[in-house]
Amino acid sequence: MTAASDVPATDVPATDVPPPRSVHAAVADRADRAPGDLALVQGEERIDYRTLTSAARALAGRLTAWGVRPGDIVPLLLPRGAQLIALQLGVLMSGAAYATLDPRWPASRLAAILAQLDDPVVVGRPGGEPLGVTRTLAPGPLAALAAGAPAEPFAPLPAAPDDLATVFFTSGSTGVPKGVLIPHRAVTRMFGPGGLDGFGPGHTTAQVAPGAWDMYAFELWGQLTTGGTCVVVEENHLMPGRLRALVAEEGVDTLWLTTSLFNLIVDEDPDAFEGLGTLYVGGEKQSPRHVARFLERFPDLPVWNGFGPAENCMLTTVHRMRPADTTVPTGIPVGLPVPGTTVLLLREDGTPAPRGERGEIVALGPGVALGYLNNETLTRERFPTLELDGERRRALRTGDLGLLDEDGVLHYHGRRDRQVKLSGNRIELGDIEAAAAALPEIRTCAAVARTDAGGTVEHIALVYTLAEGAELTARDVRRRLTGTLPAYAVPGRFEQLDELPRRDNGKVDLPALERRPR
Repeated sequence: MTAASDVPATDVPATDVPPPRSVHAAVADRADRAPGDLALVQGEERIDYRTLTSAARALAGRLTAWGVRPGDIVPLLLPRGAQLIALQLGVLMSGAAYATLDPRWPASRLAAILAQLDDPVVVGRPGGEPLGVTRTLAPGPLAALAAGAPAEPFAPLPAAPDDLATVFFTSGSTGVPKGVLIPHRAVTRMFGPGGLDGFGPGHTTAQVAPGAWDMYAFELWGQLTTGGTCVVVEENHLMPGRLRALVAEEGVDTLWLTTSLFNLIVDEDPDAFEGLGTLYVGGEKQSPRHVARFLERFPDLPVWNGFGPAENCMLTTVHRMRPADTTVPTGIPVGLPVPGTTVLLLREDGTPAPRGERGEIVALGPGVALGYLNNETLTRERFPTLELDGERRRALRTGDLGLLDEDGVLHYHGRRDRQVKLSGNRIELGDIEAAAAALPEIRTCAAVARTDAGGTVEHIALVYTLAEGAELTARDVRRRLTGTLPAYAVPGRFEQLDELPRRDNGKVDLPALERRPR
């Protein structure tokens, strides 16, 4: 245990924190209060809270009949949409937790994830099921599911705030995806009285994030647990024209965008943001040039820089970006903790880093995950117990470096390890290297992130050498990695060398590879 009583910390007073609650209880409460309010929109399908919760109860009964029990983890291999949302809610009502997987992932990745679970019930689509699907759910409107519910509706099982709600699988340095165990409290902690702006009755969010990503929960449960509306965007990316239509036709006023997508819209059609009420941007380092251009066009539209790893679910800090932030030498700040969260900084030796000194960012509070699935060693390493002001508290060592200025505002200074963010996805470079090293033709390899002048990752390059006598083109490497890595983690560049550069200690000279001419 580390004593951290003298660590400079920044937090939000407990009186301003939304109350702890389970996800499905919060949604059911909104359905009881205003059953006819609009909960979901997908295409022509418009679903009120009564229909959503009735469909979820019907699915919970079906899941229970299939053998799902409280405490189980239920993998879901359905595309994003209203039916997936009702199924996720049904899993929670049955007392279990869901893990949303992408049916488009390589079979080897899906197999590696399912192998970590204990013979689970796996729900997918009928016909041509992905590997491991044991039960199927045909597409159909939620109104039909709700209408076909038994006369005696399923009674949702209660869940404590600390009970497991969902599992996010992220890249692992060994090539095996890591399961991050997220409790109910971590999902609901930012939304409701005293929570983030832009959520609740009268607010509408576009749901665009991949279902396997923690910001999917931000877009979805942020509104459904507080009485707002969520519009499912069937496209994988939100282009400017689509954003304009969502604001004009569906009343979308609250939006989350990855930094890359925000930058694209600022470059191509900044007027597409017209009509929004609150904008959250993050997942990558902010571009001061793009933020400055946005603020010049929309000086009164709140745009927030959001920061945080999946292990402290969704967001850890937020910062309303202002024109003065675009000239800060170290980059735009990532701000102050979200409600209920405490942030502190630790030196390499675990001692407190005072304000003005760089240290590892450590998060405490209800957003902290329960740990990693089936990995007690890594859980102990990343989730230590600290003593803060005489109280023992569980923390997350993020692996991110930061600095607290004199006002307690957090500034981000990169990673301690080799994780990077690209297009909002957290990628472990060691995961790519492990996949490439498994190819028998490759002798040595290194994955490096190439950045622009502002420090934003532009692409990932795989630099490699071939075994003697081996023949393998860059196109062959890309094709074979596409069969083992998720699409977002497949490198954008492939560079074959005779030898990788080495430092004096014999290790690969990664900075030299990062600086190689494009």
